[in-house]
Amino acid sequence: MENILEIKDVSYVYGGGTPFEMVALNHVSVGFEKGKITGVIGHTGSGKSTLVQLLNGLLRPQSGEILLNGESIWAKPKEIQKIRYRVGLVMQYPEYQLFDETVRADIGYAPRNMGLSPEEVEARVKEAAAFVRLDEELLDQSPFALSGGQKRRAAIAGIIAMRPEVLVLDEPAAGLDPLGRSDILGGLREYQRSCNATVILVSHSMEDMAQYCDRIVALNHAEVFLTGTVDEVFSRSKELAEVGLDIPHIARFALALQKRGVPLEGSLYTVSGVAEAYMRALQRKKAASTAPQSAGEGDHA
Repeated sequence: MENILEIKDVSYVYGGGTPFEMVALNHVSVGFEKGKITGVIGHTGSGKSTLVQLLNGLLRPQSGEILLNGESIWAKPKEIQKIRYRVGLVMQYPEYQLFDETVRADIGYAPRNMGLSPEEVEARVKEAAAFVRLDEELLDQSPFALSGGQKRRAAIAGIIAMRPEVLVLDEPAAGLDPLGRSDILGGLREYQRSCNATVILVSHSMEDMAQYCDRIVALNHAEVFLTGTVDEVFSRSKELAEVGLDIPHIARFALALQKRGVPLEGSLYTVSGVAEAYMRALQRKKAASTAPQSAGEGDHA
């Protein structure tokens, strides 16, 4: 598959040359496939937030390069704002960035700055609101009158309204209840499928990663530890757990069953996958216990 966004041999260090020096990324190289949702996972301090801020030019790599459609995003430093329209970034708790008089005006802020006509801005506002499941009747209200989940959806809609080539979200469902998480992540999945969009999603929830992502990038101590499809990465749950990376709760349960001698095989990171593997194990056990003895067995002169 074609990579729309690539990181090539990128390093980033905070406080270089001081007693507080911290390596956030160490010679990282990874690609993000066009039209896919890629999840980025890793323990606290693994470099996830630094990575996403590098993707749209909020930070500049100290070595290496970031390529968008094969071209360095820093080829023209004075035009980095154009890159930020093409690679939209939703930071943690984006609702704190709402500021305009109405939700409609807030969502339309970036499209207006892009120089679009009022008609096009309005069309994008409505489209983005629909994708994040924000009722149109709320568009003329003050953003500060919305609930916490509605504010989060409005803030995300403001980035979607730019129609970026890549949408990057850092913990978009953090702090929300299960229904709120489902609304936001389900809406993002619908947006990705409808627009064949490229989405990069950072989350501490491995259940969300397993349910909504196509691919996974796992960071460990400022380096890429694993990358691949969801199946490929979470099938190596034991290795992830050994280096302190989180895995879905159901995968932990499957590992515990395996340690007790239950021969589970297959995709062991979703409830349905573990249930199917367990049923197959029971069927194999039953078949083995009822299998006829081999010829000659039990025949004694």
